[in-house]
Amino acid sequence: MVPILNFTKQAPQLILSILISLFWVLFLWNFWARGVYALGINGSIFLLWLLILFNGLDTKVRIFSVPSIAWSLPLLFMVLSFAVYENPFIKTVNILIMPILFSILINYNLAKDDKKKYWSLNFFFRLTARIFSPLTRLLAALGAYNQLIKLKPNHGKFFKKIIVGLLLLFLIITTLVGPLLASADPDFASRLNYIYQWLADIVSAELFAQIIVFAILSVLIYAVFLSWQKPVDYNAPAKEKNDQADSIISGIVIGGLLFIYLLFLWVQLERLWVNALPVNFKDVEVLVKDGFWQLMFLSVLNIVIFLFTYRKTNFIVQVILAVFTIASLLLLAPAGYRMFLYVIFYGFSYEKFFASYTVLYCAIFFAYLIFKILGRHQVDVIKFSFFLFLWMYGLINIFPVEQFILRANIILARNPNSRIDLSESKILSADVLSYIENNGDKDFMKINRHDDDPVDWQTWIEDRKQILGAKKWYEMNAVNIF
Repeated sequence: MVPILNFTKQAPQLILSILISLFWVLFLWNFWARGVYALGINGSIFLLWLLILFNGLDTKVRIFSVPSIAWSLPLLFMVLSFAVYENPFIKTVNILIMPILFSILINYNLAKDDKKKYWSLNFFFRLTARIFSPLTRLLAALGAYNQLIKLKPNHGKFFKKIIVGLLLLFLIITTLVGPLLASADPDFASRLNYIYQWLADIVSAELFAQIIVFAILSVLIYAVFLSWQKPVDYNAPAKEKNDQADSIISGIVIGGLLFIYLLFLWVQLERLWVNALPVNFKDVEVLVKDGFWQLMFLSVLNIVIFLFTYRKTNFIVQVILAVFTIASLLLLAPAGYRMFLYVIFYGFSYEKFFASYTVLYCAIFFAYLIFKILGRHQVDVIKFSFFLFLWMYGLINIFPVEQFILRANIILARNPNSRIDLSESKILSADVLSYIENNGDKDFMKINRHDDDPVDWQTWIEDRKQILGAKKWYEMNAVNIF
């Protein structure tokens, strides 16, 4: 007598959820011990399987169909980056933001008439909040697993008796019969110890942990599938209506800020466009780092103000808003110039690279807004800002960031006025191991303008090789291999 399989219409997705969870337990388990360094080809395969699962949410709408490819391709870049680069910084950021991006993109793709929807804040928050919706479907997911293999009542009693019998047999042998026979024959005792050791190796605390994680993960993944099947129910307007914000209050706020910004740019013009940095590094940090992030915060504030006032006030306020947007772009320029000087004198790091990239993002955003406003075109601000972020972040995932940082620092360090210490590039991962291993003993790789002590790369090379040596074959990536 055998169990009767009770396959529902969603059984393929249920089985795929089980296989994805089993893959995680078998091939990504080292993540608990070694963090993002255990993510390589295995991480990309796991995420690709998830995309395959979510691609089957709606037979009429596919994530990687031609109409959706402009939104889905950057997500695919992020997925493939695990199999291409070692970069631990980007991998860590991906782990944090990819669940949110998955939630927004997949649910937006399934929304009715998604390409025509105007992205109001309400709509955007609804898409983002879908990341929590699987919590409401956990019981349904558990019920689906219970129904996957359904036994008839007499079959259930039969298998229950088999399980009880095996447990009693194991208990009697290990606690009574085994020890007695072992004490009667030393040779039998030694053989029995091998069996005990074999069982101990199989039935371990790690195995129990893997079983628990497998069960939780499989239920959670299937709960995500169930919860995201129903499209976001939101009737977004085709466009935002005018006069939704008070024109008098908005005009005062925007006009006042515009006056302050123009006054700031005029008073600080000579100090903002400096030609060199102070000799003292603390003075440099005050001038560049503090000033940079203050101006960047103001840029974000300006984006928020634009969001809440664009096409929601009268014509006069909209004209002021256009000038305000131009001033915002001008306010961003000195921040970018300061960061440029900082890089020229002190070289790139993760922080300075992505800070510069943020400046580029804001510059493109404000330039686009100015172009649209002057052309009197409607702008879906939230949709465009998210789409721009998606593509710029997706591209950076397939860009050789660490190779760029190292090679740029080497070129900049050759300048006699440079203050670059190439030993600071030791924060980089094995993405640059091959280059440093081949050139680490050359003079241009030993520049240290901090204390003039030549940079020694040997310890760094050994550390990175040790990290690579601890990797399983499925934890490697293309840079590690080639």
